[in-house]
Parts: sequence; C-alpha cells; structure tokens
Amino acid sequence: MANYVYERLSAQDASFLHFESANTPMHLSWTWVFEGGTLTAPDGGVDIARIRQHVASRLYRFPRFRQRLAFTPLEGHPVWVDDEGFKLHYHVRHASLPDPGDDARLKTTTAAIISQPLDRSKPLWELWVVEGLAGGGFAVVSKTHHCMVDGVASVDLMTGLLDETPCATAGEAVEWIPRPAPSAIALFRDAVVDRLRLASRVASDGLAGLGSPGAPVRALLEIGRALTGGLPRAPETPFNRPVGPHRFVSWTRLPLEETRRIGRRLGATVGDVMLATIGGALGAFCARRGWTPSDGTLRVAVPGNPRPDVERGMLGNRASAWILCLPIDECDPVRRVHATVAELSRAKGTSPTSPGEAWLRVAELAGHAGLGAAVRARQWLHSYNLIVTNIPGPRTARHLLDATLVEAYPQVPLFREQGLAVAVASYRDHLHVGLSADWEVVPDVGELARDVRESFAALQDAAGPSRTPVERSVATSGD
Repeated sequence: MANYVYERLSAQDASFLHFESANTPMHLSWTWVFEGGTLTAPDGGVDIARIRQHVASRLYRFPRFRQRLAFTPLEGHPVWVDDEGFKLHYHVRHASLPDPGDDARLKTTTAAIISQPLDRSKPLWELWVVEGLAGGGFAVVSKTHHCMVDGVASVDLMTGLLDETPCATAGEAVEWIPRPAPSAIALFRDAVVDRLRLASRVASDGLAGLGSPGAPVRALLEIGRALTGGLPRAPETPFNRPVGPHRFVSWTRLPLEETRRIGRRLGATVGDVMLATIGGALGAFCARRGWTPSDGTLRVAVPGNPRPDVERGMLGNRASAWILCLPIDECDPVRRVHATVAELSRAKGTSPTSPGEAWLRVAELAGHAGLGAAVRARQWLHSYNLIVTNIPGPRTARHLLDATLVEAYPQVPLFREQGLAVAVASYRDHLHVGLSADWEVVPDVGELARDVRESFAALQDAAGPSRTPVERSVATSGD
C-alpha cells in the first residue's frame, strides 16, 4: 500500500488553471460586510487574532484549504497534496480603510485585493479582514481559486465558516498532521498506470460504439457544441476587449420580496426578473457608450446548478451554463421580462454546455495538454459576451463569532476579452448584485450599478404600486 496521499484534479477543475493568466486571475471572491459585535474596538480596530483562531477551528471542514498543487511528471496534470509548510497567518490577512471608511473606499480596497492572483505554491485561498468601516463595522474579502470551488460551493464555504447563532468565543482547532506527498517517481508511475487504464476504457468504448452508426460524429458534435455554446461568435461590444491585470468593482442590492412581487405580477420567477433587470441596465449602459446590438441582444452565459443536495458542502466544480440571447434594447420593461422568460425557456429546452461532460472526454483522450487546447479554442471562439450568474445564499442571518453578516457581494473572475461580469447572490431579504470590471475597459462600472437600480425601479412601476422602495445610495467604482 502506498505511504503517500494525493488527489488528481478533475478535468473541469483543472480547466480553470488553463484559463488563468497574469491578466485573468481565476478566483471567486466575496465582500462580506459585518456589524462589529465584540470583534471591533472603539477605534475601529478588529481583533484579528480571534478571527484567525475561529478560522483555524473550522479548517477541518475543508481539507482542501491546507493542500497545495503539485504536477505529474511529463503529463503535467495537477494534483492536490497536503501543504507541509501551511501557515494560517499567510491566508488570513489584515487591511485597514483610510478615513472616512465609506463604501467607495471599501470598493477600492476590494478591487485591489482581487486584482492580485493567488500564489500557486500555497493553498489557493485568502481571507482579508478589512477594518475601519464607517459605523464601527468591518468587512472580509474572500478569495478562493475557481479550481477549488464554483459559485454554489463558495456559498458552502460561507456557511461552513459562519454560524446561524452568534457566539463570542472561538472554538479550538483540531490538530492536523500533513500526510506524505508522493515523490516525482511515484507520480510518474501512477500516471503511467492511469494512462493504461484509460487506454483500455477508450478501446472498450470504441468497440462498443462500432455498432452505432454516426457515434463518432455525434461525439464530435457534442464537443463542438460544448466549446461554442451552440452559437456563432458573440458580437463585439465596448466591454469585449483584452483585459489587463487591474479591477474595478461596484455593487448594489435589491429587496428580495419586492422581486418576488414583480415576478408574481408579471408571471416570472425571481431569476427571470433579475435577468430582465440586468438586461435593461446593460441596454442603458451600452446606449450611453453609443453602441446598440444589431439584433437587440447580448449573448450571456448563465451558469446552472447541477450539484445534487448530497454533494452540498463538497468543494470542486459542477458548473454548466446556458447561453442566452438576452434582450437589452427593449424599452418596455414588461415586454423585456416576457422576452427574457421566453429566451430562458428556449435555452433550458436544450442541454447546458458543460465542461464536465464533453471537455472531460477531450482531457481523457489527449491528457492535460488536450484540455489546455480545448480551453484556448473556447476562448478564441468567443461564444458569449459576459457571465451573469445567480448564486442562492443563506435565507437566515449568519455570524462570524458574534458579528452579524449584513451584506454579501460576490465577484466572479473576468475571462480573456470579457471586461465585465455580473453576479447576483441572495442573502436574507436582499439580492446582492456584484459587478466586476477591468480597470481600463469598464472604468465607469459604478454607473452600471446605478443602471441596475433604475432598471429595477422601472420594473416596479410597471408591476404596480411599489411596496418597498429601491435603495438609492450612490454606487461608485472606487472613485
């Protein structure tokens, strides 16, 4: 029996290492805003030692947080091994806002933190505790590499670190002893055995498929559809340009119950209403820049959630996505909702594109290099303009020790030539809209946050008298 332990990354998890470059760091991030509780002092300082102790007491729930990447010889496929040099202080960091500690400065600080890629020689996560918020609160900016989590798994991390019941005392950390990592020779030997087993399976599948006419053609078509999303190249827009290494962020939040009311009045779900809201905002944003799509739509990737309940709490990716032609130039908000519902229904009548399916076959047949080629092909094909993701979050309050989480804004990474991404996360009684943008491509992302609120207000008016006013706080992008 081997005296070492490691785990190969799935093809889908490994694909995000290929997507990553110096200008496109592939981590999912959150900005959590807390009321201070006993963690904050009168001068605004935060008890970072207690927070580190709390995080240490929860690491047993997430073994991947104490693992780093290693790579198999020759093939170069990534594997997880225990990090014998793990140091919690490196991963739970401390920052402070300059006076007056307002929302604009928090966005600037968040943007600076998420612009920096994670160090691949260490476990691929960081928590930045940001003190000095106006009103005595503090924030936590989390970064977790996409090869470890998708959007749903990132919420599971939140619920694993935060509690439903406030408690001022941090728990005791469970003793951890790193397990031996394999040597290069062991990794090479195991890789050879894995490739022989794979060759046997491929040969067996090939023989079984000989009696099925057209099977090879169908397999190629499936891979092609996964790479292209079943659509031609997306139109060029003001925000589909090569991105640099620096980010802007902005955010806003909308009342969840009011979103449900609009949906009931217009025959739509909360997700439909949010997509229509984002569509209206993107239409106003693009029109202000003097650009209108020829067919009135943008192509957006809307990730699905194929993760079964039995896998909740497990890290890794189970991502798939539908490619929608989202209407953005429809001025009538009711017609825009109906058009969005119809388009989403059409898209859901097809199978979502899933790297975990077709791309996995590519990786199995051609190894890690083949997966890299598939990733580069998909980026070149440019089948959608941006990602708009909806992440279901906790419905009840969460606490970091005795500090209550009051706001939770997600940020998803930017891909090559996609200078804008939108993430919507539900938490308690609000939908939190997080906007991530390239510093130079979309410097006015704060105006898009305002467009989101105005688009939502138009839907409120169209659905009838408003019960809950939309928040009118000024949204900035770090300016």
